[in-house]
Amino acid sequence: MSLDEAFEKKDDVSVAVQQKLVEEMSEYGFQIHKALVTELVPNAEVVQSMNEINKQKRLRDAAIMAAEADKVRVVKAAEGAADAAQLQGEGIARQRRAIIDGLRDSITHGSGEALSTDKISELLLITQYFETLRDIAASSKAQTVFLPHSAGAVADVASQVRNGIMQAGAPGRM
Repeated sequence: MSLDEAFEKKDDVSVAVQQKLVEEMSEYGFQIHKALVTELVPNAEVVQSMNEINKQKRLRDAAIMAAEADKVRVVKAAEGAADAAQLQGEGIARQRRAIIDGLRDSITHGSGEALSTDKISELLLITQYFETLRDIAASSKAQTVFLPHSAGAVADVASQVRNGIMQAGAPGRM
């Protein structure tokens, strides 16, 4: 038997010892009622080796659990960042929709005139252009940014964006 088997079958060993003792001792008039194997004492080197094996198994299990915990942390952080980005995008989309609706209403108020999508896009671009200039000016970092700033520059930016969108949507382009 291996040492592990001996520990597992301690009761079987006890029964075998009892049977042998009953046979041997009955010749001398002794009755054996029970033989208990209460402790197996292997060599000290064997005990140390078994302890080291158990220690290494536990260290491996602990490392696996720590790695799984790190994986869960990374996955949850990524999911949280993705959710935050999605919510931020939805918020920006609602904000832009409100700006477009407000611009359309303020320009067409009382006139009954409808604005084309191109005109609304241009208004939105102009608004975002001025918001960007405001944000750059309000930045606490001391940096210099040179931007063309004239009415023609805004129209030029609008036409460049429009041309870029049309070229991206053209068939056969990659």
